[in-house]
Amino acid sequence: VLSGFAAEGGRLAAQRPDWAGWSFVGYWLSLIWSNPEGALFAYPYLWWLHALLSLGFIAYIPYCKLLHIITALPNVFFQKLSKGSIKPARWEVDDIENLETLGVEKFEDFTWKNMLDFFSCTECGRCSDNCPAYTVGRPLSPKMLTMKLRDHGYRNMTVFKQKGGEQERGGRTLVGDIITPDEIWSCTTCGACEEECPVFIEFIDKIIDMRRHLIETSQNPNRFNQVLMQFETTGNPFGKPAMKRAEWIKDTDIPIRVLKSGDEVDVLFFVDSYGSFDPVVQEISSAIAKGLYAAGVDFGILGPREKDSGHQVRRMGEEGLFQLLVEKNMETLCTIGFSKIVTTDPHAFNTLKNDYPGSLDVYHYTEFFQSLIETGKLTPIKTLDSNDTYTYHDPCYLGRHNGIYNEPRNMLKSMPGINIVEMKRSFDRSFCCGGGDIILWHEIEEEQTRMADVRIDMASEVGANVIVTACPFCLIHFEDAIKSRGLEGEIRVTDLMKLFVSTL
Repeated sequence: VLSGFAAEGGRLAAQRPDWAGWSFVGYWLSLIWSNPEGALFAYPYLWWLHALLSLGFIAYIPYCKLLHIITALPNVFFQKLSKGSIKPARWEVDDIENLETLGVEKFEDFTWKNMLDFFSCTECGRCSDNCPAYTVGRPLSPKMLTMKLRDHGYRNMTVFKQKGGEQERGGRTLVGDIITPDEIWSCTTCGACEEECPVFIEFIDKIIDMRRHLIETSQNPNRFNQVLMQFETTGNPFGKPAMKRAEWIKDTDIPIRVLKSGDEVDVLFFVDSYGSFDPVVQEISSAIAKGLYAAGVDFGILGPREKDSGHQVRRMGEEGLFQLLVEKNMETLCTIGFSKIVTTDPHAFNTLKNDYPGSLDVYHYTEFFQSLIETGKLTPIKTLDSNDTYTYHDPCYLGRHNGIYNEPRNMLKSMPGINIVEMKRSFDRSFCCGGGDIILWHEIEEEQTRMADVRIDMASEVGANVIVTACPFCLIHFEDAIKSRGLEGEIRVTDLMKLFVSTL
């Protein structure tokens, strides 16, 4: 750049054109030349210097971080068009039994788009700045993960191989040494990094692929073995018999149909495992059922015939078990008639909508009930306590992964007397509660504070004393954080559906 300006200054000094003043930098440099003949003599040398430096720079680009100048544009063009879904174990391979290995073990196992991601990184750090795992001190930095994989590729791939590459290829493993298991398991798959990346680098698919390798080679945390076995034998992570899946309906005062083969309903209420077995989430399931009943909706549940949606299983990296759960659920869904599916939590909603085959018409309860409010089938009439200030927490798999932001807020606004404030980080910049996916069964020891604690502080900063969420896992983690910090009298958390039903 500097040599180009110098060459332009020499040319202007030699020729003195009338328009020289319009070449801002070159004009001021031309004033240095008091002798036009000297400028004319120096100009060719300056021009060749500039040309050689430019060509040398272009040749150097593939070997430095500035490669993103070339790769960023195609990376943006080839960005993932749909959020929420996870790439298959291998593209164009329907049966994973045909694969020798699952996941990513070495650099060559990444897809061409993954590799394009590595070389498109601008190293701006926005991904890590907004990563909740990095914020609370976990050993995961999306930026450093990308840079380490990129540098590993430079050293070990044929085109970019540098000195010492063979030694690393034989001595250090990609998953285990270059990228540590703690980094891989620290991710909550919240998507904050992907939302922030200016060149649309995809992080989650890579992390899931590395988890698949760890699961395949039995390098996963020991706690996973029991949970995955319970998924396989009982269809839920609690290991409870399928016959108890519908026992929560006994505590409701409304009739709820447990569908049998051949039955037909307008709405299938997919409760999922936590909504069926966890006492806290059962209350949300009951509130949804009461809301559907109050609106006169023809609905039913699968009860003992329902298996876990498999959202967490797939994001743990156990692809084979996920496919088994999908197969069982799809077999059951084919035996009944329904037009819509309504889910309790965003995770089941996301996987039924984005990971299951076909085109199921799936709604999270916030979407469905907002439509009932708009059509006048449900109208909140009871006024909320005016002394409370509410703030809404956007769950990651409802917001960032599926773009549902306004529907839950409109449900809140429909309740008489409600006072709502927004946290600093909301909508697509929401901060993960820390309760998604594998964190349900695996806690990372290396963290300075919990994500739920950080989020509670954000709510307190805007003067809210009630956090409203539409995800049962967010609810569970916020309640635990409030109790552990002794804040029961200062702030509380509630589910949106429970709050809504209380106003009917």
